[in-house]
Amino acid sequence: MKRLIYILLVFLGFCSCQNDDSSFEISMPVENLSFRPIPGGAVMYYKLPSDQDILYIRVRYKDSFGKDMICSGSYACDSLTLLGFNEAQTGISARVSLCNKDDIESEPVEVTFNTKDSGPVTFLDNLEISPDWGSFFLKYNIPEDTKGMAHIFYVGENPVNKKTDTLLINSFVLTKGIDSLTIVPQQSRPAYDIVVRTEDFRGYIVKEKVWEKISPLEIDKQSSEDFTFLDPENLSIEDPAYNLGKAYLFDGDLKGESCYNWDGWDNFSTYLAGPQCLGKPLFIIDLKEQKLPAEFRLYAMLYVRSSFPYGPMDGYLDLKYGKIWTTCYATKLPSSVTVFGSNDMNDDSSWEIVTHFEQNREIDNKSRWCKRCNDGGDYDEYFIKSFDALQVAEPCYMKLSCPPDGKKYRYFKFVVNEVFASPTGWENTTYGSNHEKHVTIQELEIFTAKEN
Repeated sequence: MKRLIYILLVFLGFCSCQNDDSSFEISMPVENLSFRPIPGGAVMYYKLPSDQDILYIRVRYKDSFGKDMICSGSYACDSLTLLGFNEAQTGISARVSLCNKDDIESEPVEVTFNTKDSGPVTFLDNLEISPDWGSFFLKYNIPEDTKGMAHIFYVGENPVNKKTDTLLINSFVLTKGIDSLTIVPQQSRPAYDIVVRTEDFRGYIVKEKVWEKISPLEIDKQSSEDFTFLDPENLSIEDPAYNLGKAYLFDGDLKGESCYNWDGWDNFSTYLAGPQCLGKPLFIIDLKEQKLPAEFRLYAMLYVRSSFPYGPMDGYLDLKYGKIWTTCYATKLPSSVTVFGSNDMNDDSSWEIVTHFEQNREIDNKSRWCKRCNDGGDYDEYFIKSFDALQVAEPCYMKLSCPPDGKKYRYFKFVVNEVFASPTGWENTTYGSNHEKHVTIQELEIFTAKEN
């Protein structure tokens, strides 16, 4: 009998201990919690009570879609980030509890916190869309770090079923800062309805906004008969036997069709200037009357041939223009160009900067405006392997855009500030060098505002 009573007492004691373990009675002091609003949520700062049984803290709340959210933080940290919100809110309820090593929670304490507008909301609230030359222009400002994406659509014709639909033009990740984007719709229309949708980092659509009847600014391409080409520094190399000269800037060959698959050391069919072209007028265009500039395009020859002459090399025949081309067309292409405008070309003080383009001369070839040009990069990736492929290939050009609210000018001076380094990183007198700073351009196109 005594043994039975002893066993019962031990069993009751064991049950009492188990009951004590399941009743984790320490609660989180509210004064140990504080909140800081951030875009799309809040940061909760905490200080855990000094108790060895406490392993971590847990927060429960509902996001902007009503979804239950749980966040946990250990004793090794002092903050938690609570996300899942779009428009700024105040007084969002949350329950905070403590947990021990057995994942048993204390009684929760009720707290509230506030949030700021998320990045996708701020983006749409600050987004400006305005007409641009043959396109439209997006400008926005996201003042704080954010996560999310934006999708740009326009209302057009679905190419499959021929019905009116919203067609995706572009998607991009939202990042902090002031940025801009030029969008060119694939379908030509007198006006566009632009639809912009944003989504959060979880893929939920956050907000949508529509800009109606945005009409691109109309432009006219100037024919070579509409202007005069001036070469004040006599930089253009005129050599009919090798098909070099200023006339090739305006012959309509944007991609290099005239010398496709040419295996000789001649027939360049392009414009080549030099030596010492940098920092001086490469050429001046006289439009014969004042016009509002819209855009200038400087084209590069696509990778259509592998026969540019090599530079001086012991034991080999010196080739005409080999010292210039050095087997590498790419190092004669401009990386930095400034266009100036004037209405009195003889008055040096009258020239004003109209537009500018800049890339680091040593930038990786895949980031260059002319990455697909002749000898610009990997042979297998960019070489045009058939004339049919050349017909469907997109041309490669530097785009020098001018502001729609700019001034009208008659004269435009083109100044090359720098040329690209060899895309392979290897330069010597035989291959890749351009010590005398020659410049080549495949074609020049000039666009001005359309005049009614």
